[in-house]
Amino acid sequence: MQNSEKLEKMVKGVALYMLSGAAAFSLEVVVYADKGWHLGVKWWITSFLSAALWMLAPYVGLSSILLKMKHTLRQLIVLFFGSAGTVAFGMVMLFDGFFVHTDPRNRVIFWVVPLYQWIALAGTVALRTAVERKPPQP
Repeated sequence: MQNSEKLEKMVKGVALYMLSGAAAFSLEVVVYADKGWHLGVKWWITSFLSAALWMLAPYVGLSSILLKMKHTLRQLIVLFFGSAGTVAFGMVMLFDGFFVHTDPRNRVIFWVVPLYQWIALAGTVALRTAVERKPPQP
């Protein structure tokens, strides 16, 4: 039983580290895209704050689900893969949009990516809930 607890702790920890890293990367891309180091306090309060809160929301949502709810190991694995998919999608889209295929219109990515991540979060939570149910006994 202790090995199971260790594994649960490890899966939860790795998922939280992934979500934290993706959140930091998202904030860095927001600053990079607007060249925030050249802009004044007004930009940090208005543009950066709104974009940052929206970009961080899916990561905070997944983190709070991981931390505040009780999970079985199977549920944690579902949440882990949901987190990995959400992180991978967000980072790939931001990297591609702002470093590979640069275009001034790519700013829409800041608003669309979290929308898709919320959809993925809802699917992950639905799968987590489905895994919780026990199969009918014969």
